[in-house]
Amino acid sequence: MKLEPRFSDQGVGGSHSLLLYSDGTVWSMGVNNFGQLGDGTTQNHSLPQLVSGVSNVLAVSSGTTFSLALQADGTVWGWGDNGSGQLGDGTTIKKAKPVQVTGLSEVAAISSSNAHSAALKSDGTVWAWGNNGSGEIGDGTTTSRSKPVQVAGLSNVIAITCGNYHSVALKSDGTVWVWGSNIFGQLGDGTKINQSKPKRVAKLSNIAAINAGIGHTLAVKLDGTVWAWGDNSSGQLGDGTKIKRTSVIQVPRLSGFSSVGAGGYSSFALNTDGSVWAWGNNGTGQLGIGTEEVSECPTPKKILMDVRVISMESNHWFALKEDHSVWAWGKNEFGQLGDGSMAKRISPAVVATIPPILYEK
Repeated sequence: MKLEPRFSDQGVGGSHSLLLYSDGTVWSMGVNNFGQLGDGTTQNHSLPQLVSGVSNVLAVSSGTTFSLALQADGTVWGWGDNGSGQLGDGTTIKKAKPVQVTGLSEVAAISSSNAHSAALKSDGTVWAWGNNGSGEIGDGTTTSRSKPVQVAGLSNVIAITCGNYHSVALKSDGTVWVWGSNIFGQLGDGTKINQSKPKRVAKLSNIAAINAGIGHTLAVKLDGTVWAWGDNSSGQLGDGTKIKRTSVIQVPRLSGFSSVGAGGYSSFALNTDGSVWAWGNNGTGQLGIGTEEVSECPTPKKILMDVRVISMESNHWFALKEDHSVWAWGKNEFGQLGDGSMAKRISPAVVATIPPILYEK
């Protein structure tokens, strides 16, 4: 029997990938120029490498050039780039091995993005650190923080996600709250004005899941419909146009969905029937539609079936199928697909991402 992999929860990471296995170990592959693979070096790897120094991990998240892990004891650990304090250890020095985020305990979920990070505590409060030039930390300032600070005025939160320069939280009452950069309308308030404190997305309720991309945001309602707002320059809102939306719109023809992912300029939705639908930018084949000739796809297309879990980075994606096979596609110039090569894939394919050491006799 083989141990089941899970993936990074983040959709706007860079050119590295994280795999979390059911034994609580974390494996990494891809670019490593800032030590974001956590193996103590800055050497790239096209096959998964064990991240030493973390164990009993429940969740992982990859920022652009750094990584986070949440351990079962409620502590958070980070490694890689730290120029904006995104590792939360009180310094701005990069780390090639995991270091503990200062002052955080009882954490239930984590998220990271370009250069900021966030943690959801079990009491429903949200804490953030790192870059804050657009107010993405949510403490009412634009001062970057190398240690976690509490996001102002938020309580009863059940999910968080970090976009490139904005952040999103889902409350237990089904409402969505946003803060940070709004240059593309990604805060969904009808304006393009940044917000340094959380603000509710108007006319949006009964939300079950959220995800934030570089400049757009996605949400799934309890009824399985998908909603989107923000940047649409590559058709990533899925409405058949490339018109930016500063207010929430429904993605047409999509229903029965349980989760969504917002990558750099691409999006996906996972249906309860196991089908994966993708739309947006396809410049490196990251939509998995089998061609690069179609550089943009502004309407959702079905690309894969029998999927249990899916995760996307900026330009590459992973999926775990019902038969426990791992599939990947998209950009691979640093080996981030973990198949031992640096050849990109324009269609989903099984990749050799399960380290032999994790097979049980």
